[in-house]
Amino acid sequence: MSIDLKVNGKPYKVFPQNYPVDMTLNTFIRQHAKLPGTKFMCQEGGCGVCICVIKGRHPDTKEMRTWATNSCLTLLNACDGWEVITIEGVGNKKGYHPIQTRLAHLNGTQCGYCSPGMVMNMYGLLESRSGKVNMEEIENSFGGNICRCTGYRPILDAMKSFGVDSQYSKDIEDLEKICFKPGTKCSETCKKRKNKLHVVFDDGTEWIKANSVDDVLEHLEKNGSKSYMLVAGNTAHGVYRRHRHIKVFIDVNQVPELRTYHVSEEELELGGNLSLTETMDILRLVKSKPGFSFCKEVLHHIDLIANVPVRNVSMNIHWFHLQVDFALW
Repeated sequence: MSIDLKVNGKPYKVFPQNYPVDMTLNTFIRQHAKLPGTKFMCQEGGCGVCICVIKGRHPDTKEMRTWATNSCLTLLNACDGWEVITIEGVGNKKGYHPIQTRLAHLNGTQCGYCSPGMVMNMYGLLESRSGKVNMEEIENSFGGNICRCTGYRPILDAMKSFGVDSQYSKDIEDLEKICFKPGTKCSETCKKRKNKLHVVFDDGTEWIKANSVDDVLEHLEKNGSKSYMLVAGNTAHGVYRRHRHIKVFIDVNQVPELRTYHVSEEELELGGNLSLTETMDILRLVKSKPGFSFCKEVLHHIDLIANVPVRNVSMNIHWFHLQVDFALW
């Protein structure tokens, strides 16, 4: 069995047995794809130097989505079918992206270590919103990017210049969506998903990709007394290091029943695996409905949790049963 993904348009066929079960996307990008532009630092999703952008299909709506994520927390085995974009894929010596150019021209970089993450965070934000973001939203999206050199002001000046309410907004028509196969028909590889993925490693550790709630329940029943972990965004690992003796990893990212929602006149029902970003988008939709004004305050509170790349993949209730502290949100 193999995991198929693309990095900057280049296809990779990964055989999980050849790597540690918990290898991160960051390690694969840097050590195996040989793309060191994506940096490595905190392993907690807090510094932002490892940010890359993912393109994939939503398991419930089947729509294409783009999001920025911390590659230091994203597990490689969860990347099956994804297209990964790193800083080298956005711009390089052959031609820089407008975000890179503007960051340099407005003196937003000194030592440069944080710059790739800054650029990728902005790129992911623009791609996910089709370029329609204002300056306030941009400023609010950089809580997970740390810089020890510039004092942030020139960085934010550069990034906020891409806001629709910025004086520079008329100059950003050159922000084209990246296509790695210009002039050719899209291969639509993001649509392709393996129905089954069950890998047993030499030490007996297992990685299982579930495609439905029934799949999850079936594997839990077969699991018996083995220690297991349900793998979603893996962001909790940045706060609470997972147990070293986990024997079964069950990937629930592609379970559609857990990534949907339902709203009636009296209640809002959220799938337990909706990301915090998705949850915020849903709250924005329903907050003006009669009886749902409380959603505005919930929305504000979620906005204080972590940062945008973490919220893009962090699930809303996934860890409540393991870490009581999370209920304090």
